[in-house]
Amino acid sequence: MQIVTATSSDAPAIGELIATSFRQLACSRWLVKSREDWERIGPLYFEREVRDAIANGVVYTVPDLSAALVAFDHVVEPESPPERESWLMEITGPYFERFARFEAAFAAAHPRKPHHYGAHIAVRSTERNKGVASLLLDHHHQVLDDLGRAVYAEASSKRLEHFFARHGYAPIGSPVVLDGEELLQPVWREARRPG
Repeated sequence: MQIVTATSSDAPAIGELIATSFRQLACSRWLVKSREDWERIGPLYFEREVRDAIANGVVYTVPDLSAALVAFDHVVEPESPPERESWLMEITGPYFERFARFEAAFAAAHPRKPHHYGAHIAVRSTERNKGVASLLLDHHHQVLDDLGRAVYAEASSKRLEHFFARHGYAPIGSPVVLDGEELLQPVWREARRPG
């Protein structure tokens, strides 16, 4: 299967893909309980994430956009653009406080050393369990290994924690817990070859 680098014209479709794929995750249900509200907010939220990653990292996908990996380059810890808070407030409305708490909690979990941040990996439901997520991840790892760069990610379920473990990741730090609910487990993978 061919892997391509996404462009800004792909951002709406990939944002929709991620929102649809993530709807059943505990962290998504914690953020927005209403399915109808999630279907309105999620695609806009993730479209922005995709656009930001295209500008400050990389988004790998496949030609039919049925799967994508969104990653940021954290050589230097990025600062949020000044308008992000007002944008987030506008799109999330009554859920703003939850999104702000969530983003602050996972920002606090980030390692303070240079790394790539594998923010999202999503696959259309009809294409799951066919190896495309592994293909995207392996491609990303090959690029990072050639550069001698480590990668950080968050597993949003035990199943995903096992998936990441099969690809060389190990838990790092404590799980991200909000309101007594474990939402994410930070994981880390060292580069396999020096840059």
